[in-house]
Amino acid sequence: MFMENWGLSEWLHWQEALNPKEIDLDLQRIQIVASRLEILPPENLTFLIGGTNGKGTTLALIEDMLIQKGLRVGSYTSPHLINYNERICVNKKPISDSRMIESFRLVESVREDVLLTYFEFGTLAAFITLNDLNCDAWLIEVGLGGRLDATNIISPSISIITNIALDHQEWLGTSLEEIAKEKAGIIAVKTPCIFGDSFLPESIEQTALEKESDLHVLGRDYDLRYLKQRTRGDQDHTVWNGQDSVINAIRIPSHWAEGEYSDLAIALMAIEIVDAQLLPTTKELNQLLKNFSVPGRFQIIEKKQTWILDVAHNPHAARNLNWRLHSLDFQENNINLLKNGRSKFTVLLSMMQDKDVIGFVKEIDQPFVTDWIVCEMDTPRSYSAEVLQKKLIDYGIANVTAEPELLAAFSNIKNSTKKNDRILVTGSFEIVGPAKKWLDSE
Repeated sequence: MFMENWGLSEWLHWQEALNPKEIDLDLQRIQIVASRLEILPPENLTFLIGGTNGKGTTLALIEDMLIQKGLRVGSYTSPHLINYNERICVNKKPISDSRMIESFRLVESVREDVLLTYFEFGTLAAFITLNDLNCDAWLIEVGLGGRLDATNIISPSISIITNIALDHQEWLGTSLEEIAKEKAGIIAVKTPCIFGDSFLPESIEQTALEKESDLHVLGRDYDLRYLKQRTRGDQDHTVWNGQDSVINAIRIPSHWAEGEYSDLAIALMAIEIVDAQLLPTTKELNQLLKNFSVPGRFQIIEKKQTWILDVAHNPHAARNLNWRLHSLDFQENNINLLKNGRSKFTVLLSMMQDKDVIGFVKEIDQPFVTDWIVCEMDTPRSYSAEVLQKKLIDYGIANVTAEPELLAAFSNIKNSTKKNDRILVTGSFEIVGPAKKWLDSE
């Protein structure tokens, strides 16, 4: 058969064209094919992680905690930054092309005439890969929404909804309540669930009630609190309060903002619920946080200039990014004070056509930003550089340069900025991925 000699890129290219719709939210197709495969997630350690923002960071925190305890942890995330294999990892190591292709062949051998989407095909391949590699725990990131997302065919031990914000309205609804209803679809019958925000949408509470799911809400049932010193000699510290457990003296990374605090609170709560024995000690947690990072999430890369890569792509995420940018004031890792007026701070932005560009830009448009550069990404869903430039100028930003192509934009920024200048690359995975790849090769 012609597929026998295909490499990974041929398989992926073929999958993109299998179903004429890029997004086709319906579980029927994937359930038919899944029923022909052996997919058996771990009974007590399968985490299904949805929500608008913070899914990747929450998953990475749980992953590090479980690996620290000696478990073999399989993860499935999307989208990827550089290589497709990043989506499926065992103990944070991406699987090989050959392993990926083996799983694709198995899915294709039972697919028959079912027109799976690219994401459905990849999700089934991920599940059978994690199954075959005998992982103790599965960490599964929801792709889009929840109720009709391909990942929602498995039975989780716990469902996590990080937060609800406006994004993907074309698919999920135009109000927070409508979006919450779609996200609540991952709550499973008589299975605990976690919500990672203090504002609890009615539909999430209602779904949990209907499904007899024990719902844990941030600020109500668990929290992470920063406590300032009360008496001289005391130290400021952070405390996590769970259901029956407390972790004191947590040293939070200095560049974290509210979003990351919530992600950590959620991750600890999820572990306490599935098996409190797996919770880290203060020492273990602080060791983990000292070295914690997620590619493309406020990732600081020091070259001649300081590059900051962040995949934020909606106003809610941009607000958190803005808080994190302000934290750089207090860092000493070769970054000058943002307000020193002597160095440039350039934002390189690109966004998809379904995104709220001005809502996003409003959050990032701070006094310390000196230059804006916009460009088009290598996807038909991207805004053109000209359209982005017009949007920013109409909003009131004067200093906006349009670059027609990504690699040229990276080179031009590098050549037009000086030592210790800062460059933020943001707005989409599809600009951060190429930027990381380019910086890695520099």
